[in-house]
Amino acid sequence: MQLRCLTYNIQAAIGTRAYKEYLTQGWRQLFHSVHKNSTLESIAELISDYDVVCIQEVDLGGRRSNFKCQVDVLLELSSHIEASSQQNRVVGNVSRHGNAIFSKYPMSDVQDLKLPGKRQGRGAILARIEAPKPFHVMNVHMSLGVADQMLQVDYLIENAPLDTPLIINGDFNCGSMSAPLERLSQALDMKVLTTPHDRSYPSWKPRKDYDHILMSPHFFSRDAGVVDAIYSDHRPVEAILKL
Repeated sequence: MQLRCLTYNIQAAIGTRAYKEYLTQGWRQLFHSVHKNSTLESIAELISDYDVVCIQEVDLGGRRSNFKCQVDVLLELSSHIEASSQQNRVVGNVSRHGNAIFSKYPMSDVQDLKLPGKRQGRGAILARIEAPKPFHVMNVHMSLGVADQMLQVDYLIENAPLDTPLIINGDFNCGSMSAPLERLSQALDMKVLTTPHDRSYPSWKPRKDYDHILMSPHFFSRDAGVVDAIYSDHRPVEAILKL
C-alpha cells in the first residue's frame, strides 16, 4: 500500500514571507484578514494530494481566525474525509493554538499528548489510521531549546505505540542530525527521512531543517523532501511511503 504523507506548519494562515513581516504584519497574529481566507484555500488545495497530513500551528477558533476553526475550514475545502485536532495553548479570545491530522481514511484511538517543558503550550496528537493496512501517525510540535526538546522526546518515546507501523511527522524545531532526533529515532527504531539538506525554515530563504518525517521499519520510502510552497513561514515536507 502506497501512502503520500505531508507535514506542514501553516502559521495559522498568517503567511509571513519575510523577516520584516513579523513586525509589519504582526497585527495578523491578533486580528483576522481576508488574506487568510485565500491562504487557507491554497493550503487546502495543496494538502488534497496527500493521504495523511499533519498540520501544526492551526488556529482552532480565536479572533485572529474570525472565530472559525481552521481545521473545519480545511476539511471542508480539501479532499480528506476526517480530521482530528488538539488544543495546546489559548491566548484570551485572540488565538487557540493546536495541531491536527487530516486523513483520507477513518481514524480511531486519537490521543491528545501534552508535551512537558519549561513553557507550556506544545503538544502532539496520535491517531490510528484505519487504512486497508492500518498504521499509526503522530503529529508533533516541539519547543525551542535542546533541554525542553530532550524532555519532550522522552515523553514521545514513552507514549509511542510499539510493534505497529508508525509515522512521526512534525515541526521539531531542531535538525535531522540533532541529539533529540537521534534519541527519538534510535529509541523507537525509526528512520529520519529528512536530511540537513531538506531546509524548510524560513520559507522565503530556507536555512534550517526543522520539519521532519520519521518512519518505522514497516515502511520503506520512495521519496521525501521539501515542497516548493510558500503559504507560511515554513515550507511543507512530504514523503511517499510503502507499507
